[in-house]
Amino acid sequence: MKRRLFAPAVLLIGLLSAQVVATAHVYLSNLDLLQTTETVMRAGYLVVPNAVVAQRLGSLATAMAGGLFFTLSIGAGLSLATLGAVWLWDRAFQRRVKATFACLLVWACGLIVVNGNGWNLVATTYWVVVPLVTAVAAIQLLPPRTTLLSPLGVLWPVSAAIVLALLWGMVMDRHMFTNIRDHLLLGNRAGQAVTAAYYAYTLFPAEAFKSLEQKQIRTCVLDRSLPRSLRSQLERELRSRDYLPVAAGHPPDLTIARNSESMQLDLISGHRTVFQVSEKELLTRPDEVLTRYSRELDRDGMFRKLTLTCLLLGFPLVLFAFLFSLLSCLPDLFLTVNLSNVIAAVVCILVGGILLVPVYQGHSAPLAAKDSAAALSAASATARIAALRQACDDRRDVFRQARKQGLEKSPHVAVRYWLARSLAYSKRSGARAMLLDLADDPVPVVACQALWAMGQRKDRQAIPEIVKRIDASSHWYIQMYAYRALRTLGWVQPESPQLFY
Repeated sequence: MKRRLFAPAVLLIGLLSAQVVATAHVYLSNLDLLQTTETVMRAGYLVVPNAVVAQRLGSLATAMAGGLFFTLSIGAGLSLATLGAVWLWDRAFQRRVKATFACLLVWACGLIVVNGNGWNLVATTYWVVVPLVTAVAAIQLLPPRTTLLSPLGVLWPVSAAIVLALLWGMVMDRHMFTNIRDHLLLGNRAGQAVTAAYYAYTLFPAEAFKSLEQKQIRTCVLDRSLPRSLRSQLERELRSRDYLPVAAGHPPDLTIARNSESMQLDLISGHRTVFQVSEKELLTRPDEVLTRYSRELDRDGMFRKLTLTCLLLGFPLVLFAFLFSLLSCLPDLFLTVNLSNVIAAVVCILVGGILLVPVYQGHSAPLAAKDSAAALSAASATARIAALRQACDDRRDVFRQARKQGLEKSPHVAVRYWLARSLAYSKRSGARAMLLDLADDPVPVVACQALWAMGQRKDRQAIPEIVKRIDASSHWYIQMYAYRALRTLGWVQPESPQLFY
């Protein structure tokens, strides 16, 4: 039994260490965002996230929930990789000095990579704490002997993992995650709860490692060393790009000042001048200058890639390791080790296959026919979803058929989701009213797509309704999509009443 629980125990300890780091990471990021949000609100701008969400930024519970994203991605990947490395170091290489040196070399190379664009304290903390804690736990809990590296011990878990990879490989295309969401998660209450948690908390960790260019709203200070006329010009250019001029106080994302020696403009982050540009370059090519500024400051590029890789590979493998180990415990009480492995492998494949069925049905569903009315009236929710998705791809107006079938009131979340998205291509007068109803849908994924569609329709009369939803919504994701819709419609933040140029 102890041998069977070794891997889950070590992985759990590694995940707990990642959760501690992740909670601190997200909490400090939330506090910084809270100060930025208050600064933007005081300046009189429309702020995202709004005051309702801002009240949660100082909560430790919010940071813990948001930190789960990093725990189940970078934490899962590093814990699993460290566990595997300790097994090989102890069982295959007999703790030889060369093997120890090789492991440390790989770890050091990874540390260099995550700090490739400058010192990154957060990424370094993950890279040091999680492998160190996991390695110590693995060494301390290492069973005196194991069958996992025997031919049969390796055969069954590896075979099960390969079979599952091949099965899920059948649906691996650019729509895989969409199919998982539409047909596996949104099709049942448990999956809807997972989706709701994802939309409720993932923007908090996402904000923690976004580049400046990826953030929705940024603050800037135009130093008094700039001539009044130049400040006025820069204020308009920056505000139209969501760099909101504010009064000096809380450290802004960008400070622009004139260099008294070179007479060029300093682009400053904190107390450091990132680079200098001429007035002409900044005014004629502001997008290029701001993009360069963001990239110069971005320390998290490699960390983001590593986190995504761990989410795609590490998290599923950790789930498999937990499931296989736990499933093999019960029969191991009564049966031989090898037979327990066989039973665990078969059950893992069955579970993976059952979860695959709805995803495969969505993957293989026939695309909507040209006769969209017939396709949208199909009894199968899967067929309706496929029809609406195809209508979006073809940019076809399906408003009349959708209203006739009452799809806006469908009990299937994915149907309402794709209906909202497809209405972006409708020119019918009633489409706006339907989108407004869908923008108030109780499921955030539907409301977000309705707001996106309102922006795509280029209907500027919808601006007041969108602003109203930003002010009233308690959901950050909805506010984010609403703000994007405003910007798509050409709306720009008004001038701050506190600043005069």
